[in-house]
Amino acid sequence: MLLFGIVFAPAITALVLALVPQKWLARLTPIVPAAIFVWLAATQVGADTIVTAEMPWFPSLGVTLSFFLDGLGLLFALIISGIGALVLIYAGGYFEKPADRVRFSIYTLIFMTAMLGIVTSSNLLLLFVFWEITSITSYLLIGFKNESSAAREGARRALLITAGGGLALMAGILLIGIVGGTFDLQTLLNNPDVLRESGLYLPITLLIFAGAFTKSAQWPLHFWLPGAMEAPTPASTYLHSATMVKAGIFLLARMSALLNGTDLWLYTLTIIGLITFVYGAIIALRQTDLKAILAYSTVSWLGILVAVQGAANEYAAVALAVGVLAHALYKAALFLMVGNVDHATHTRLIDRVGGLARPMPITFAAALVASLSMAGIPPLMGYLSKETLNAASVYDGLPALLAALLPIGVVIGAAFTVTVAFRVLYDTFLKRAPAGSDLHPHEANIPMLAGPVVLGVLSLALPFLLVPLLDPLISQTATAIRQTPTAVHLHLFEGFNTPLLMSIIAVGAGLLLFTIRQPLIRGLQKLPEFNPVVIYQWFFFTALPVFADRLTMRLQNGRLQFYITIIFASFITLISGIILLARLSFLDGDVLAHFDWRIAVVCLFIIIGAVSTIFAPTRLSAIVVAGIEGSLLSLLFAIYGAPDLAFTQMMIEVVTLVLFVLAFHFLPDAFVAQKSRVGRALDLLIAAGMGVMVTLLILVANSNQIGEPISDWYIENAVSLGQGQNVVNILLVDFRGLDTMGEITVLIIAAIGVTALLRFRPASQPRGGQFLTKNVEPPPEEPLPPEDESHDEESEEANEEEIS
Repeated sequence: MLLFGIVFAPAITALVLALVPQKWLARLTPIVPAAIFVWLAATQVGADTIVTAEMPWFPSLGVTLSFFLDGLGLLFALIISGIGALVLIYAGGYFEKPADRVRFSIYTLIFMTAMLGIVTSSNLLLLFVFWEITSITSYLLIGFKNESSAAREGARRALLITAGGGLALMAGILLIGIVGGTFDLQTLLNNPDVLRESGLYLPITLLIFAGAFTKSAQWPLHFWLPGAMEAPTPASTYLHSATMVKAGIFLLARMSALLNGTDLWLYTLTIIGLITFVYGAIIALRQTDLKAILAYSTVSWLGILVAVQGAANEYAAVALAVGVLAHALYKAALFLMVGNVDHATHTRLIDRVGGLARPMPITFAAALVASLSMAGIPPLMGYLSKETLNAASVYDGLPALLAALLPIGVVIGAAFTVTVAFRVLYDTFLKRAPAGSDLHPHEANIPMLAGPVVLGVLSLALPFLLVPLLDPLISQTATAIRQTPTAVHLHLFEGFNTPLLMSIIAVGAGLLLFTIRQPLIRGLQKLPEFNPVVIYQWFFFTALPVFADRLTMRLQNGRLQFYITIIFASFITLISGIILLARLSFLDGDVLAHFDWRIAVVCLFIIIGAVSTIFAPTRLSAIVVAGIEGSLLSLLFAIYGAPDLAFTQMMIEVVTLVLFVLAFHFLPDAFVAQKSRVGRALDLLIAAGMGVMVTLLILVANSNQIGEPISDWYIENAVSLGQGQNVVNILLVDFRGLDTMGEITVLIIAAIGVTALLRFRPASQPRGGQFLTKNVEPPPEEPLPPEDESHDEESEEANEEEIS
């Protein structure tokens, strides 16, 4: 049960902070993720040692609050809790207003719970719930500066894209439940071939891809991530270096054992990932905003983390685990560094800053380590990550096409990444400040320095702690990804080999590009860029509103008959489709065995009456015939031995008849409007189809019962539970009393609405129906008689005398 506390402790803390929004309490919030990190760091998991926790939630739907912690979940949970604690500490020095600090802490803690839920959920439906919570809370964090239109647009764009991917993920999860017969991940992982052997493998995989690609900003769905940089720096750090964008990476790793091993998995992930890797690294060089540079470089690295999962071998699993950890360390430090620079200089434009190493030495030291790690310079974590990535790209088991494309793409993307890393470091801290610069930079406060310093130390120290720390952690992660015991032994130097040669080429090419970065950047900025934002804006702000307007004008045209036609046609199509696809029977012996000639005679008269209403010449005659129909229905109740229902039905018919007569006082007595033959034929077809469908639905329901009729239970328990002999009354006021109360409430609300409409009817509106018929003009208003001026004068004199 401790795992429940690990997942929900941040949300509970957020609730307490919302109830007691005090600055001193917000300062204590980092203790919660720090404690979670400590517990996770002391937890050992493996192939046979998995921490689990389970609690019933919706047992009837097969949904439980079930969690499990394996190596994969442990790695991500450590990143989520550890960097989460540093971000909350950083926020203490970043936000000047206590209210902003409290609000940010609440959003971040809820988001933290959602991320911990994603990486530890054992039930796929529960994973989806947490997945959507991350979309909502990230919307709040990105749009934190709600007075800014750019922040609002960035938040909306992120929500629309990630929520759309969430819908695809939900569909994929439902299909997995249908195929696998369960939503429990551990059960599915014990039978990994069930999805690959299914005919629904293709749609399942594509839907999972859609969910993962939108969350992890894969090309061409990457464009929401740069816009999300309008969020405060601690939010950008947490969302886009360590948590939210890694959710898609985690999803692919979690589903790898169930879906890998096919060409669809291999080629889609490898090609899309490689395109994203190279594209993001190149576009990052075009940017001048420091956060935009880091955003596109994040897109780039997410791409290679996707591409490496295509092969689904041991090298790929190791490269993924090390790459996720290394990127979280150096990218979080760089984002926090940008926050310090922005806080000190009030700008993030790289061409407006420079020479910050002297006034900001601690920030510079942290940025130096993080930038070198990003460039893959030994002996930092980034170098170890690049080495494992290079080893995975030259794996012998790849097809010929990918065996050629993957190493080339890795080297090209890595070279541009080196250029970006050195540009961020040199142009921000080492080059001279622009001439005439009026900036007065200063070092950040201690809370804002803690995060970059701790992350920089970890990037530097972890490669020297391979055996005691990294080897067990990466082994556990690779074991969980592959569902096969995997022992990993990392080395900083394994001799001169192909991965090392690729690193040397990438660093050399990156440094060469760095020396010519100014003309290179100018050239890249002149090149046309495929910008999916244009398509996004056209779809959501032009095409979709126009389509919605036209559809609304078409369907919501104010004609009640049209609405009824659409409803009936939809009902006929839906019911007939279900009956035909399910191949249900219509009749059985029990239905025919209860045939009664008296019932047949009454039903025949009801049919005759229904047809007669069509040919009734006036509204009043149609109402009378309809009232007779209701009376015949009352007779059916009486024949079946329900006199109370028969009496109730008769009273309803009488009241309804009176109300109709009163209402039709405002309408012309005769049916004036005439439809065309086609229109009348369509009405006849829909009316007949509706009657046939209702009849078939009743017959199918009687002939294809899947359980005992609930009516038997009501009859057996009316006296003992309802304390009454009248089953119908007991049903209405006891067993389903809340339903009855709800129906009464609806009727009262409708009556109040109708009364209000009648009371506010314009007084000039005619009360009769004589003006509603065709070609009948209202009589002209009679002219008022001329005013008698002498009479008016006499009246005024009389009034004056009375007043005096």
